[in-house]
Amino acid sequence: MPGYNNGNNNKQRNNTNYQTGFNFTAQDAKDILNINERDGKVLFEKAQAVGRQLKDDKVTVSQIRKIYSEMRKINYDDKGDYKYELRLLKAQIAYSSGRFKELKNFKNVFDNLIDETVKGGKEELKRFKDFAEAVIAYHRAENGRE
Repeated sequence: MPGYNNGNNNKQRNNTNYQTGFNFTAQDAKDILNINERDGKVLFEKAQAVGRQLKDDKVTVSQIRKIYSEMRKINYDDKGDYKYELRLLKAQIAYSSGRFKELKNFKNVFDNLIDETVKGGKEELKRFKDFAEAVIAYHRAENGRE
């Protein structure tokens, strides 16, 4: 039947070529969010490594575009509403990771980062967003897939 999808055409969704040996820990997240690390050396080195890993995992720009768009909308506020938005983002990432197995490492990285960011304040949120932007940039620089 034309237009009918019986589930057999979802090979890309179930692709398991992602690297399982990639390890991003809560300590990595703390190092990235460390506001005393003013020159950003650790942040950008880790962003480059994650961007490269996402390329190796065959993550496409379209798989992470909506997530990145939602990240950019999150702004600090004194009431702490941004923490709710970060936790919602974590759920959205989990959903996307469930749909696209290539996002397993992406989920691990941003789960750790979100968990650490909600413990911080304005500066940590800024570093979180800077890291996300750098990851996307390095992913593209590594010729990440459209």
